[in-house]
Amino acid sequence: MATTEEQHTFRIFLRILAVAQWALVVIAAAALVLIYMLYGDTAARAANPNRAAELHALATYRPVSIAMAVISVLTGVGALISGVNIWLRRARGFSQCIAVVSLLLFPIGTVIGLATLIALGQKPIRDLYKA
Repeated sequence: MATTEEQHTFRIFLRILAVAQWALVVIAAAALVLIYMLYGDTAARAANPNRAAELHALATYRPVSIAMAVISVLTGVGALISGVNIWLRRARGFSQCIAVVSLLLFPIGTVIGLATLIALGQKPIRDLYKA
């Protein structure tokens, strides 16, 4: 069991981790805006009847953009809930699941996801969740 001072340090660390999760919400929202802009640009180019290559690109890009948007929405909403759960020290497993999904938002989401997985796996942090 950690001392009172160590527990206080771990609580501060968990709050920083919660804020990082909330930063991940902003990153996921920015990813959605980027996906929308790229898809809109491709769709506008494909509207020109002389652009067969853009039509092919649009047909290819549609499922990819939908998959990226779904991942961004899941990560954004999940990170928001995960940040609250980390702040209140509850639902550690949910936060770990969201951390795994956030690994797909390379590079910043990967760093935040790895930090979350490593931190929530530590014994002193698990003890704080149990307390």
